[in-house]
Amino acid sequence: MADLNDSNSNETLTKPILWQDSNFNWLTIIDGTETFVGRGRDLPYPLEENDCWTLPNGKTFLYKNGKIKPVESLNQNIKIKECLEDLYEKFEESFLYSDPLGFVHKFNKTRDIEIAGFIAAGFAFGNVSQILKILEKIDKIVNHNFYDFILNFKIEDGFKQFKGIYYRFIKENDFIALFYILSEIIKQYGSIEKFFMEGYVPIALNLKESIVSFSERALKLVDYTHIYGSPKPPKDARVHFFFTSPLDNSPCKRLNLYLRWMVRNSDNLDFGIWSKISPAQLIMPVDTHISRICRYIGLTNFKNPSFKMALEITENLKKLDYFDPIKYDFAITRLGILDLCTKSKNEDNCKKCSIFHICNLN
Repeated sequence: MADLNDSNSNETLTKPILWQDSNFNWLTIIDGTETFVGRGRDLPYPLEENDCWTLPNGKTFLYKNGKIKPVESLNQNIKIKECLEDLYEKFEESFLYSDPLGFVHKFNKTRDIEIAGFIAAGFAFGNVSQILKILEKIDKIVNHNFYDFILNFKIEDGFKQFKGIYYRFIKENDFIALFYILSEIIKQYGSIEKFFMEGYVPIALNLKESIVSFSERALKLVDYTHIYGSPKPPKDARVHFFFTSPLDNSPCKRLNLYLRWMVRNSDNLDFGIWSKISPAQLIMPVDTHISRICRYIGLTNFKNPSFKMALEITENLKKLDYFDPIKYDFAITRLGILDLCTKSKNEDNCKKCSIFHICNLN
């Protein structure tokens, strides 16, 4: 974390690394010149190593090794934007069949969409066909009425309703714990949105702090004695999997995916039923497809999925669309999910790929 009182000895002995003027503009010294680097939520304060942010004017800065430095624009920025815009137009709502989001579109009521969305995003790992199968099983259990089922959920009934059900490493106890938490959220707050907004930071650059708050508060909301045998969930209890945190450097893919579905409202993919959060604050949901393909097209230098990777990809996408950077998520993931972008270079396949002209493998 940046110490605002430490001096940058290579540039000045009289100024701290970062300070605010009387108009609340953040300033720093770059190459001996006082430089504006953001205002309000333009900047992720307090700074942490490798923090990167982009201003509405397209300028990008990086905090590394105790210094703030400008980052040059992505190479071939215009080509990348043109390519991703083409992808965005191509992979529209007719491709929802290939995504868990398609399951959520089966619901009409906002209160069901919100809960079905959380469940669908929570189980969005593994093969899509298998994800859709488990979602259909859960849908039968709740009788296609997530809100009423959650509102009236009881642990003792849960053991009967979810008996024998599992999905990969998620066992019936984990299903019950998840539904118990969601039940308490609905009973105490009325909606997942209201619960999330308790920890929302409107002036923040992104939703990192809000996600940390959401997961911490959700896991502390209930007593797990009748589920796991202790008031707190054991460290190996898989209910943690649904409430990941940036503090663990988890990419928080499923939570960021859920937030995308709830917040964005500029196309027919996402629902946009949470109107108090800006799409510009959303963070890229990073899975193996996003990680690999974004490396191919120069959106990240990180090798493995992490929250830092998610932030780096997001900030680079803000250079292309500052106010709605995550709009490209669905399109990019189609390349991986539909096997249109292979994991290794193959000349015949690559020439057919939609990102061939901007790919580093080319």
